Amino acid sequence: MSAVIDKPTAKDLIAAYQTQNSGTGGPALKTPEGEFLNGFFITRRVLDAILSDKNTIGVSVHFAKHPDFPTSTDNIFTIVLAGAEPNPDYPEVSGAAPYVGRYETWDQIGPCPPFCTCLI
Repeated sequence: MSAVIDKPTAKDLIAAYQTQNSGTGGPALKTPEGEFLNGFFITRRVLDAILSDKNTIGVSVHFAKHPDFPTSTDNIFTIVLAGAEPNPDYPEVSGAAPYVGRYETWDQIGPCPPFCTCLI
């Protein structure tokens, strides 16, 4: 699961991703503006809305095709967020995930750039 990492490690990991994403043969994930995608900015309003349900124990984050570019062959993606709760079928049902999204889903999360600068 998640863990806090030190800022120098975070900076190195971010730089490695950015180098690979923008390099020849890299995935070349792009923002709607055509810049290399570095990440996303999630507003507090979205996080508060998701986490306000008492049954939500976490947030599921999924990469998705950007809705403004559904048929484009360019790698223009967004993320979709949903609150998650423990799955009552886990582990009894084969293939069941430990958590399941039950509530509102959110997209149109601001890509970086232009909505934020580097984390570190």
